[in-house]
Amino acid sequence: MAMTFSRRQSQALEAQSRQDELEALFQEHWERLCRILYQMVGDWDEAEDLVLEAFVQFYRQPPQQSGNPGGWLYRVATNLGFNTLRARKRRQFYETQAGVEALANETNRDPASAVEQRMEQQHVRAALGQMKPRSAQLLLLRHSGLSYAEIAEALEVSPTSVGTLLARAEQEFEKIYTQLMGA
Repeated sequence: MAMTFSRRQSQALEAQSRQDELEALFQEHWERLCRILYQMVGDWDEAEDLVLEAFVQFYRQPPQQSGNPGGWLYRVATNLGFNTLRARKRRQFYETQAGVEALANETNRDPASAVEQRMEQQHVRAALGQMKPRSAQLLLLRHSGLSYAEIAEALEVSPTSVGTLLARAEQEFEKIYTQLMGA
């Protein structure tokens, strides 16, 4: 029983010593690390979060050689800052690309053109709704960019008949669409 107690006692002392070391490191380096990371990322709250993450990493997996724990903290914190800057740059690139694509896709800023386009879409949908289901599926799949082989597989038809079936479906669509527009 005495052996177990001394082992527990030694573990408790070791944990307390580790906690004291972490507290001393925190007091010594917190503010300076925050200032350094603030200069890197330009946001005080984000800088504090990054420094806190460095301390969490130190707590969870302290460096093997504890000769310079402050240096380790600075290295880890600045690496976290660089990662944040890289992520920010990637995010900005993707957001810019999305904005460019949105502008390119937004061809109709004119409200009258937008209404006209919506009416056209309604007519196309109405025509597709009146077609034979397989013909409508053929047109939709081809318009979506599928190859003849992919269409044949999706609709379980012979790949050699896809061209003929598409031609018939286009004729059917044109006939129904013309009737809808004339009505």
